[in-house]
Amino acid sequence: MENQVTNNANALRLFFTEEVFLVKDESVEIVHHVAAEPVLSQFVTENKSGDNSTLPSLNETISASEVVEVLQVQQESVEIPPVIALPAEEKSFKFLGGNKKSVLILVNDPQHDVSTEQGRELLRKIVKAVDLGTADFALLNYAHYSGVNFVALHQFFKPIIMLSFGVEIADLELNYEWKNEIINHETTRIIFAPNLHLLDSDLGAKKQLWANLQKIK
Repeated sequence: MENQVTNNANALRLFFTEEVFLVKDESVEIVHHVAAEPVLSQFVTENKSGDNSTLPSLNETISASEVVEVLQVQQESVEIPPVIALPAEEKSFKFLGGNKKSVLILVNDPQHDVSTEQGRELLRKIVKAVDLGTADFALLNYAHYSGVNFVALHQFFKPIIMLSFGVEIADLELNYEWKNEIINHETTRIIFAPNLHLLDSDLGAKKQLWANLQKIK
């Protein structure tokens, strides 16, 4: 017996003579199953250092507290360079003399380079009394450097002896009280006296100054 199975199109037309229509059935719902990927429950900022070893894999979900913990670990791992304090810039001064013997003489006169004629003459007698020449001391008019303290002056001049005429202890930010006696501050011996012009007419102050000058000769 011959095989009755055939797939010839012309032969099939002999058996299927009726028309066939395809009708869509709206009552039938076709569900397409697509494998869903798990989604992170919270957004995690990308690790700036490129190291994602602390982040969870895509197959895990994380909570808000875990996100905070991850960020804290990343922040603690960042090394903050130390702050290096720059040294203070040394102040410069315009002065007279050579300062070879590290003797600093301060005057305080905003109207003259040094003092009046009477004050300058008195100063010449003072430096001569302690055997100082112009090359031995530094003469600075403090009126041009108001607010400069002892630290800045010492840093620049390195004085062993300082004679201060019209510049007060408070001006130099020193914690002393003047009692007409030489002040020994660190490596500097300091004598305070009135402004040169006023000192010239103050006999009592001049006697006290001469007594102190004898001690530093």
